[in-house]
Amino acid sequence: MEVLKKYIEENKKEAVVVLLISLFALVLRCIALFSAGDLWLDEIYSFYFSSKDSVFEVVKSLYVEDLHTPLYFILLHFWIKIFGQNDTMMRLLGFIPSFLAVPFSFYIGKKLFNKKCGYFASIMLAISPFAIYYSTELRFYGILFFLALLSSFFFVEFINKEDKTNKTALIITNLLLLYTFNIGFIFIFFQFLCGIIFSKDRIKVLKTYLLTGIFYIPGFIMAAHGIFAYRNTICSFVEDIFIYKSDFISIFLQSYFTGNFYYALNNAYEYNDEIISAIFEPKQIFLILFPVIFCLTGFFRAIYEAIIQNFLKFKDEKLKPCNIENKNLALFLFPSLIFLLFEFTMAHFGKMSLIARYTLIVYPVILIVCAYGFSLLRFKKILYVCFILYTISILHFVFSKEAIKKQTLIGTPVRNLFNQFQTKSDDYIIAPIMGKLYKRYLPENITYIDFEATDMLLNNGNKYFSFVFDKDTTERLNRKNAREILREFVINDSINKHLENNLKTQYFDKMQKGQAFIVLINDIRAVNDIGIIYGVPYEERSKLYDKGSLYYMLTSKIAFDIFRISNKYLKQIKYYKITDKKAEYNNTGIFIFLKE
Repeated sequence: MEVLKKYIEENKKEAVVVLLISLFALVLRCIALFSAGDLWLDEIYSFYFSSKDSVFEVVKSLYVEDLHTPLYFILLHFWIKIFGQNDTMMRLLGFIPSFLAVPFSFYIGKKLFNKKCGYFASIMLAISPFAIYYSTELRFYGILFFLALLSSFFFVEFINKEDKTNKTALIITNLLLLYTFNIGFIFIFFQFLCGIIFSKDRIKVLKTYLLTGIFYIPGFIMAAHGIFAYRNTICSFVEDIFIYKSDFISIFLQSYFTGNFYYALNNAYEYNDEIISAIFEPKQIFLILFPVIFCLTGFFRAIYEAIIQNFLKFKDEKLKPCNIENKNLALFLFPSLIFLLFEFTMAHFGKMSLIARYTLIVYPVILIVCAYGFSLLRFKKILYVCFILYTISILHFVFSKEAIKKQTLIGTPVRNLFNQFQTKSDDYIIAPIMGKLYKRYLPENITYIDFEATDMLLNNGNKYFSFVFDKDTTERLNRKNAREILREFVINDSINKHLENNLKTQYFDKMQKGQAFIVLINDIRAVNDIGIIYGVPYEERSKLYDKGSLYYMLTSKIAFDIFRISNKYLKQIKYYKITDKKAEYNNTGIFIFLKE
């Protein structure tokens, strides 16, 4: 505290400016936090894992059902015990470190480069809708964001001054990062390679990262188990959900450098390139094209300084000699840049799923590099005018209802609906698509049917196979042959007999008169889409099947059949449709059937 107090006393004007920037960042993040609404799908996953009875159960559940390392979920587990299950309070766990990244970005920019870089970086981070949005998400992104920034900074400090303090800070930060993000080890590995290249004492670098690796062994075992288990599943995130297309470059640039990150949440199958349309629309030129070009100008100006000035200086004696800022830039940027190129390459060849939020580990570094590039540009008056225009274009998105305000309302209407409908303990509810996540909003006095088409297809849920498929199909089914084996299952519009028999004998035949059977489908659109296949001649369905996502077609088919089977043996008395106010196409359907 004494060091901080002394620093503020010596830099009063600077401290006031950074405080004002930080307060503005806090206001923007609070607006997003208090308008976030209900938890969305991924956030409920966080709650699902973290709300277990013990830390052991949290880790065990992640090991069996997920790919992620456990630190964030363990922290959230204790956070819930202390502060409760209120959505806003839970989100504060990631909100606080993400907010702290704003003043830290100033200090890091100033320390590694110059004060002007620090100001540019802190303002850019303060107003970034991409950063604001994920600061309020009940996921590990807020903590990841902060840890990655610290890791990159301590790495530069460690290489420049290989003392015990910097070494300890780097090891601790990297371990926290590794146990927070499941592919953080790739980022740390590239950091290690850059350390070997740039350090004068490679043995110290090797020992430092070897020590980090030893402490990471439990996390690596956990991550490796998840990766190998995932490879045995029926469907693939890479091939069936997060499909990489060249359009992603446009999505990536807009997410990083503009306020338009609508497609940052999930990659779209059909994507209209707004950067191209911006050329023809004056408003889009200002809101999208201009900030992208402006930020890339700063980024490549910094790249020129780091590469041309450093490594090609021998070709021209007039070029500046290598200086500490340029060395810092190379150390600070290269691990993140190589990591980014690695992700793009792997995704291009279908080996890795990639969406914009998966690159958040490098986002603060990229912004600070852009800020450093701005500080190097000539024609300062033009630069300041452009930066003001850039700020205005970003704030346009920040204060628009389409940007940082999630306004998701799915869970609360579900809870309110069930409070109105007097369920009994012997009533059944089945939610075949990610149903376990809805347990948070369902009444306790109801019998939940443990069937998850989602787990069956993405988490190697063998226990569910026999509920849907016959014995022969179950024994033969794997990822390599799944599309061929399940072709007839999907494109045949008749009800699956095996699924029908299991529902009938296990539930419908045992139900008493007046007993309710409730089918909850969290995405009615997906179920309706199966009609696209059934609406064309049989010969054409095979072509649609080959082009479509196996995961979405299977989950849609299973949910559609459960609805039709229920309608066949029971009487539908109620149907409720809950529309997400943020995304009106996302409708949750609740169908209530009674045994007559």
